[in-house]
Amino acid sequence: MRIKRTILSVVLAGALCPVGIADSALGSLCIAPGPELPKSPDGQVVLRGELFCEVEKLSLKIDSQPTRPWSVKSSARIDGLDLKVSHRVVIFCEGKAQQSFRFSCSEFKSRELCLFINDLYGTVQLWEKKRSPWCKCK
Repeated sequence: MRIKRTILSVVLAGALCPVGIADSALGSLCIAPGPELPKSPDGQVVLRGELFCEVEKLSLKIDSQPTRPWSVKSSARIDGLDLKVSHRVVIFCEGKAQQSFRFSCSEFKSRELCLFINDLYGTVQLWEKKRSPWCKCK
């Protein structure tokens, strides 16, 4: 009898709280602030001998969301990413696409991801937030 009541309670809680169930299928993306990059004597940003876009000129777009500037000072958070679909990230420098990739939240163990600029290689990378202390989203 006790097991039946427990099952009934769980079923009723699920029926009364559909928002909680829907939220469980969503992930988030924390965008780390862009690093301060070394500059050559003529003011160009240098990464391992290659010129790269200055962080202040970078922007990004995720799926059909509006393009947003890449923050230099603080992390930015994007919530509501569907775990079941593939998402497309495009990185722009002065409005021109520079890098793009697709990812699915389900490829990761965590639902909280971190998008950051790897200043050693000059690429944008996506890791789990728990492995990325430079992502400071709350």
